[in-house]
Amino acid sequence: MTQLYFSKIMSTEGRKLVSSFSWNTATVVLQILIQLGYTAVLARLIAPESFAVMGVVLSLMGFAEIFSQIGLGPALIQRKVVTQDHLNSAFTTSLLLGLTFTLFFIAIAPVLANLYGIQLLEEIVPIVCTSFTISSLSVVPRNLMMKEMRFKAFFTSSMLSIVGGNLVVGLILAYGGFQIWAYVWALFAQNALMTIACWVLQPTRVQLQWKKKATLELLNYGAGSSLFNALNYAATKVDVTLTPMFSQGSWMFPNSISLHAAGLYERGAYVASLPITIMAKLSDSVLFSGMSKLQDELERLQRIVLAATNALSLLSFAFSCFVIVFSEELLTLYLGSQYASGHWVVKWLFVAVVFRSLTRPIDSLLRAKAAVYRGSKIKMIYFVLMVAGVIFGGRFGAESVAMSIALTTAIHYVMMVFFASSLIQLPIKKQFMALLPGMRVGAVVTLVSFLMKYVSDRMHSPIWIALVLGGLGVACGGLALAYFRPLWLGERSINPLFVIPERVRKIPFLRKVYEAFDEE
Repeated sequence: MTQLYFSKIMSTEGRKLVSSFSWNTATVVLQILIQLGYTAVLARLIAPESFAVMGVVLSLMGFAEIFSQIGLGPALIQRKVVTQDHLNSAFTTSLLLGLTFTLFFIAIAPVLANLYGIQLLEEIVPIVCTSFTISSLSVVPRNLMMKEMRFKAFFTSSMLSIVGGNLVVGLILAYGGFQIWAYVWALFAQNALMTIACWVLQPTRVQLQWKKKATLELLNYGAGSSLFNALNYAATKVDVTLTPMFSQGSWMFPNSISLHAAGLYERGAYVASLPITIMAKLSDSVLFSGMSKLQDELERLQRIVLAATNALSLLSFAFSCFVIVFSEELLTLYLGSQYASGHWVVKWLFVAVVFRSLTRPIDSLLRAKAAVYRGSKIKMIYFVLMVAGVIFGGRFGAESVAMSIALTTAIHYVMMVFFASSLIQLPIKKQFMALLPGMRVGAVVTLVSFLMKYVSDRMHSPIWIALVLGGLGVACGGLALAYFRPLWLGERSINPLFVIPERVRKIPFLRKVYEAFDEE
């Protein structure tokens, strides 16, 4: 029965949607794994202060890049009918804006260096800002890949860029003693390789032509999408952007956080951003593309939001609770002992991870329903609260900044739930009830993790053994719940894991164990 229900949900897109999701998931997972290895090596070759500097640069560049493309890519995906005029106008507009933003940041590089008191920014910013121009060249082919759900081609493009940029250019320069410049040139190479790969794998006929009507049709959605994404991005990066300012000492930013501590915070924020990156990339491609095709079918959108909330609550609560318990061990093993003192920052930031993950389906829903202007009002409140939280918390240290981020992110999630309710008539109670399975699993993971941590501490085990024990304990507990208490993981209508017991019971040995368990 459950299998039939989920087959009906998937019937419109069928195998294409399943294949797209599989390839996109493979892309995201491999990107994260490669990035984890790359960062682990880089953290042992580059000083924490370098990460603080690059955190500022990347936050500013990422924010500006949203405006440099003014949502033209998402507009191509969301629009039902795309003409050659749309493609030409998107390409021409993106290129002009990319060049403009590159020249702008080259001009203000000395200003940024003086503002932060970091003179190295004057040399780094002009190189990194070339990404505006390079990325603008691939806006059309890259987003047509998304629109057509050609995630196998996107997988190839992503792997070529991240392997060539990070593992080849980045690590070679890092081992050569280039310090922060290894990071800089790795980013440059990654952007260049991604653009080349997109054009090779998604050849698209475009011309340097601009049509007012076609451009305005794209901007009608794209401008709102840019505003929505920019406010969301600014809110999530404001802590990394402002924290280094507390090392300078002023009436607004007293000297309460050293540049070294800001570097530790930036790495902690980076670790916390990894699961969010996974959720964002999956939602921005698969969920957004799928919801855009179903934007007028409220009942199906309701089921998708509830199913996504249920699945993300299970993953985010379980993963975050495990990281919170083992944060010090994970930082030591992953980045090295010099970063272990930032474990309290990571604990609080992973509280925020739960709410940021749960917000992703609603973000995709708002964009698919073209409600980005209304959603931008919530994002503006979110951004203001985040700025206030960072400025207030920064006076008491990096840990207080992380605490304020966790609180503000929770408030933001509640606001988004209410907005989703009004947009597709989805009852608020149903949305919060979809969180209960994740909360139950989170409680189990926390108890098992503390037990495994206690056992490993008593045995004086190495860090990696403690993490393995904890991971095995959590995995066994999760599988036991999925098999013996599937209702704990969500209602039958929104929980695809409900089919697991039916399939597992067909295995002869496990069927006997289950029957014995029932008899007792």
